[in-house]
Amino acid sequence: GLMEKLLVPLLAKLANFIPDGGIWMNTQRPEWNDANNALVGYGVSVVTLGYVHRYVRFLQRLLGSLDSNETHELSLEVSAWLANQAESLGRATSVQEPWSPMARRNLLDQLGEGATTYRTTLYEKGLSGNRTATTTGALSNFLEDAMALVSESLRSNIREDGLYHAYNTLALNPAGGVELQRLDPMLEGQVSILSSGLLRPDEALSVLDA
Repeated sequence: GLMEKLLVPLLAKLANFIPDGGIWMNTQRPEWNDANNALVGYGVSVVTLGYVHRYVRFLQRLLGSLDSNETHELSLEVSAWLANQAESLGRATSVQEPWSPMARRNLLDQLGEGATTYRTTLYEKGLSGNRTATTTGALSNFLEDAMALVSESLRSNIREDGLYHAYNTLALNPAGGVELQRLDPMLEGQVSILSSGLLRPDEALSVLDA
């Protein structure tokens, strides 16, 4: 159905979400085939995270016009993937302290395991054709948690000069935690944050002045 087609691209992006960093560039994406090919495997895109924020807002507005008890049919496989992400993101939003390298790694692993299960099933068996229903309210709760984490991470990428980071790189420390390093500022980072819907008008003006 339509709701499933709208949800799957978001699930695919969030499967590679790294708190404070962005979307991990561990597979091909349209924006990465040229300028950022040297970052494949290590690059983390704040640019993509800005567009994820805009997409989540779109979905929230769409669901806001519907009754919270209205149901939407999803493939069993997509529903299981959604449940994995909803649980993982829900736990993550309850954490009130700064993200540690190991906490980043743990969330990344949880999201990755859900995506791996979905992908493996899809490649080996395809979709079963069986479907299940979820409510607008459940989807709205998932989007609320996603929005909270995405917004927090975007705001953690503001630079001292008032611009926003566009790309970061990740490295695993000796304990296996995810460390982040910031790259030089790039124009596409400012375009993304200005169109993300995150900033108030005065904040957008500050970016333009910077």
